[in-house]
Amino acid sequence: MKKIDSCIFCNNFFLALRKIATRMPNTVQSNFIELLKRSAPMHISLAEELSELLQISLDSVYRRLRCETDITLSETFAICKHFNIPLEALSEVNSNMVAFRINKLTADSESFYQYLQVLHGDLAWMMKYPNHRLIYAAEDLPVFYHFFFPKLAQFKMMYWNKSILNSTALQGRKVEEIQLPSIWLEEVPKLRDMFMNIPTTELWNDDTLKSTIQQIKFYWEAGFFSEKETVMRVLDDLDGILAMSAKQAENGKKYNPLKDQSNDTEYSLFGSDLMIGNNTVFLTSDTHQASYIGHNSFNFIRSNNRYFNEITESWLNNMISKSTPLSLVAEKSRNQFFKGIYNSIDKFRQQVMQD
Repeated sequence: MKKIDSCIFCNNFFLALRKIATRMPNTVQSNFIELLKRSAPMHISLAEELSELLQISLDSVYRRLRCETDITLSETFAICKHFNIPLEALSEVNSNMVAFRINKLTADSESFYQYLQVLHGDLAWMMKYPNHRLIYAAEDLPVFYHFFFPKLAQFKMMYWNKSILNSTALQGRKVEEIQLPSIWLEEVPKLRDMFMNIPTTELWNDDTLKSTIQQIKFYWEAGFFSEKETVMRVLDDLDGILAMSAKQAENGKKYNPLKDQSNDTEYSLFGSDLMIGNNTVFLTSDTHQASYIGHNSFNFIRSNNRYFNEITESWLNNMISKSTPLSLVAEKSRNQFFKGIYNSIDKFRQQVMQD
């Protein structure tokens, strides 16, 4: 009798466990589904996109989205690749391992075009979500400023490709002899528009323009400029960038020097007495974040890792808290800050004039 009771108990116990397991949500898969919903473009039907991608019926897709059917490993890889989701983002475990997305830049002009498209695409991605913002700790001049000033933009894109990527098509040619590919120039207005319409917080220090001045100086002293006038026009564009940033800081709004007008997009600037150390960019919103770390001069690597984003945001907040606000009412501090950078440009301008 006891043996029969024991068997009945075991059967009932395992039936209860089965019922609990059936009701229990698949935590990993449900987390993945939530991540997928946040990563998918807002204008598409996620179920229809998955049905086409995985070659399964809509009913099968919905069972997976409801966690009634497991998503296979091969399906997970396909989904991550299609929606640009790093596999490490599937884990909620706080790990010391972080995955980064890279830009495979080569000497080929097509790779730099893709780099510009990535800049545009990432800003467009973040701007889909509420309360989006760009936070930029600028060890070097923020890349978007170049695209408002044609001579400086031409110089910098040429410098990046000739000196950093070692493009064979640009070797042995003077600055004045080089015509940039038209596909590059087609991306420039798109990047300008994106930058003008995303709220931005920037952290500069006295050395933010130093590397750009050094690059121009190197090209001048190496004989890569044919004419002094070309150098002067590039330096004038540097002055224009300072004027643009100062105007934005004064009004707390983005300012387009090409149109000589401001818009309603928020802008704030901080001046740091500390070394920033590296270009660090943080794209954030109510639901999405991404960290960008400077890599190989002007390139960058990106991570969506939640813990890495928390560390990046904490570091940025700490740096900003130790910096001087230069926006809106801080007129004296702002003028003093920009005066020092103007002096650095003028010092080199005088050198060019005397050569």
